Amino acid sequence: MSEITVIARAKTKPGHEDAMERALRENAEASRCEAGCISYSTLRGDEGVFMTVERWRSHSDFDAHMAAPHVQKLLSTIAPFIAEAPVITVLKEV
Repeated sequence: MSEITVIARAKTKPGHEDAMERALRENAEASRCEAGCISYSTLRGDEGVFMTVERWRSHSDFDAHMAAPHVQKLLSTIAPFIAEAPVITVLKEV
């Protein structure tokens, strides 16, 4: 198995930043308890930009994470808040 790092970026519509932060915090707590999660950080930047930086034991652990009910809830919750499609980048160490 090969560990992966996942960086996800989303930009919110103006006025939805606090709701986005709450949703991401709730999801992060649940994600940190998942099998295969090494670390999970949620970051808030300027102009409504949010990012997560995640480390997973394997790509299959990340796939299971994406299918988890709390992630599906997050995706439906934030859909009205986002200004553009989130960008998810999966990286392997070289």
